[in-house]
Amino acid sequence: MIFYRILDNVLYHVKETKNLGFEKSEGYRIPDEYLERQKFTVMRTANGIGDWGIISAFPRKLKEKYPNCKVWIPSPKLLKEMFGQYQSMWSSWDDPFKVVHSIFDNNPYVDGFIDSFNGDVFNDHYRIYKYKEQTPLLEQILRFWQFSDFSNIEPEIYWTEKEKNLSKQIISEYCNSGDFGTLLISNNFKGEGIDKIQDKINEFNLPMFYWLANSNINLDFKKALDFRHIDIRVQMYIKSIAKFNVGNQSGVNDTIANYSPTYTVPRISSNENNNCPLGTDIIKSQHYL
Repeated sequence: MIFYRILDNVLYHVKETKNLGFEKSEGYRIPDEYLERQKFTVMRTANGIGDWGIISAFPRKLKEKYPNCKVWIPSPKLLKEMFGQYQSMWSSWDDPFKVVHSIFDNNPYVDGFIDSFNGDVFNDHYRIYKYKEQTPLLEQILRFWQFSDFSNIEPEIYWTEKEKNLSKQIISEYCNSGDFGTLLISNNFKGEGIDKIQDKINEFNLPMFYWLANSNINLDFKKALDFRHIDIRVQMYIKSIAKFNVGNQSGVNDTIANYSPTYTVPRISSNENNNCPLGTDIIKSQHYL
């Protein structure tokens, strides 16, 4: 893995490392003078929807601690300038750099999207890690930012009334019986745990809104509507009010797990420590199958 520093809109490769971040005993924390300026840019070095989704409570946590601060999100233009050479890493998305709008649009704790900045921006590699515990990434980041309160850090989305109304119209049209579920099988699904997914579908026995990366996936369920051509924020709102969601681990389900019961077959983290199979991707409100 490469540890990145971001300075004056430029991405720098600092060093190769086995583990991103710092051990608590090293004593590294965000500089006091940076906090005192209270002008914060939330930055990730990965650009999938789950990458941003799992830290989506960060702006609110900053505003709660520093009520007068400014919180900015990098614009798609800025992200493309810095990470464009790595765009293929997030090939599930036509333009992964627009994901920040899917996550942070209408967020009352975000002051805007910026095309440039001066000085250091402390990205997600600046964290205090724990090897022997499954600790959410945002908690590790907040520890570096000198926070002591790690409560209420599950992913969050703020939908517009227009998005909510459109979602309810879709539900009414394709599932007028009331309760429904959602099914998501993402591009990285390799067949693991498919029996567990089917068992959960059978347990609820409801019409399903669905998104399947492969049409040949062998699952038996009642079809309500294929999500494939539905706006992603609308998909997420429908998921947030579903009776249940099920599938393999994916950024979309990670992001909405705090709103509706979400059952997930996890992928195993690349973290070499077997005590942390989910690593920093863990969502405490999610039910892992």
